[in-house]
Amino acid sequence: MLRFLEGVRQRLLSVGRRPTESDAAQGVRRIVVGSLWFSALGIPVSSTFQWLDGMPWLAAVGYGQSITALLLLAGVALRPGWLVAWIVTMQGAFGVAEVTEAHLRGGLIPSGLAALWGILGVLIALIALNLRWAVFWFVVLVAQIVYAAAITDTFEPLYPNADPTVDAAVTLILIGGVTFAVLAYFVRQRDHFQEQSDRLLRNVLPDEIAVRLKRGDGAIADRFDHVTVLFADVVGFTPLSSRVAPDDLVRMLSDLFSDLDDIVGQLGLEKIKTVGDEYMVAAGVPTPRPDHAAAVAEFGLRVHELVGSREYGGHRLEFRMGIHSGPVVAGVIGQRKFSYDLWGDTVNTASRLESHGTPGAIQISDETRRLIEESFVCEPRGEIELKGRGALHTWFVVGRR
Repeated sequence: MLRFLEGVRQRLLSVGRRPTESDAAQGVRRIVVGSLWFSALGIPVSSTFQWLDGMPWLAAVGYGQSITALLLLAGVALRPGWLVAWIVTMQGAFGVAEVTEAHLRGGLIPSGLAALWGILGVLIALIALNLRWAVFWFVVLVAQIVYAAAITDTFEPLYPNADPTVDAAVTLILIGGVTFAVLAYFVRQRDHFQEQSDRLLRNVLPDEIAVRLKRGDGAIADRFDHVTVLFADVVGFTPLSSRVAPDDLVRMLSDLFSDLDDIVGQLGLEKIKTVGDEYMVAAGVPTPRPDHAAAVAEFGLRVHELVGSREYGGHRLEFRMGIHSGPVVAGVIGQRKFSYDLWGDTVNTASRLESHGTPGAIQISDETRRLIEESFVCEPRGEIELKGRGALHTWFVVGRR
């Protein structure tokens, strides 16, 4: 039964839905559509009782509101892009109805505070439109209340209300309930969007950096003296990419790098970026750690074990890796499509160790070797010439001790 009711609710709220609708636009539309359904289905109930109590003109006002709501729902369904126009029409029509009810019953209090329904109009304008529209409808609300209060006892009402207390109490309860429902939905949607935004930001930036960026700390740039950087490149990727269909190539890289991301998460490393088939990871940023070199070396070994045990897209892949340890500068660059990146000689050296490396091997600098030799088996390669560094004594990480 609950599943059936939830299906009905979702069906009713789907009026005006568009395939290209954003999450934010969907939330606004559902609030407006829900308000219209509440008016279309709820008001006729009280109007029927008014009809049976001998107040046909008052009932007619309610039925008119209900018909207006149904027409507006049809408008939303046929022209969802005109949502602002439908909202303004709804506010205006319902405002006229509230003033008319005050006339028929003899003023603000005798009408059971009907003019206060305009509060929902202000609320919807604030959520669905903008602050300027909300201010406008708030002024209209104040005018309605003042007018309804001013006409009290100025003429003989068509349907006098000897004891308006019950009507006023019902009005306040209903307004409070609807207001709570709208705000609860809005808060839930806001929290959902905030969670999505935070998750997306944390997929792009380290948690600590994301917090600083949201806080508006200004330029984010830090120096770290003890960092290890690794570059990994798929061997023979360029000729492979010319033989593989584009969608298969992207799927293969996505599967491969997703597995590398899992290893990064297991070891608590920081993925910096991917460029084509190149993967860059670091340890010691943005949170310093004493085992930065050992953690990155472990990553390299696990990656080799991974690609040696399975195929990607029907192909056996092989990595060439370079690792170097030293100081770096880290920060966020750009305002659009920003990223967290590293700069400095340590980064350049790690990149060149990778490009001058051997397929299937993890080439490291002497600085990194001194940090990990107690935990990992390192074999000397000898000296190699690196641009900008000259002769550099390098090693291969071949296993764990």
